[in-house]
Amino acid sequence: MKGSRILVLTGPGKGKTTSAFGMALRALGHGGKVAVIQFIKHDGSYGEVVALRQFPNAEVVCSGAGFTGRARDEESRERHASAARDGWRVAREKLADESVGTVILDEIFYPLNYGFISVAEVVDALKKITPGKVVVLTGRDAPEEMIAVADTVSRIECVRHAFQQGIKAQRNVEF
Repeated sequence: MKGSRILVLTGPGKGKTTSAFGMALRALGHGGKVAVIQFIKHDGSYGEVVALRQFPNAEVVCSGAGFTGRARDEESRERHASAARDGWRVAREKLADESVGTVILDEIFYPLNYGFISVAEVVDALKKITPGKVVVLTGRDAPEEMIAVADTVSRIECVRHAFQQGIKAQRNVEF
């Protein structure tokens, strides 16, 4: 019987979401079904989302309200919290759905660290995944509880980033 796997991709470097989407493509290539829930991105226009949505066995849900910047006012904070809770509802459904082999929770660490979603609730859900399910969690600053429950943890470090040199985000590279 295949064991389940929980992978965490964290750190300040570029490439966490790209790595997770690569795992989605690998799963699809093996005939699997994939669900991606994005907790920050909200419009689905990113190249990797557009591409993945072309596969019949892939579903991408953009449940975010954009980058929070630590939402300063109460109205903005509640908008982000509500979007995160909506994404978590979808994520719980996909984690429980035995037909979905790979579930990617992209940028989930922001809503966890901001208190929009309970870390304990996510840990509990991860401990209950069915054998054979692969769950990939991405984002900066993974909570220690997420690292503890994961089978594989990769920390992506930034050595140099074009943005630091004044180069703006570029199509085919950042989006």
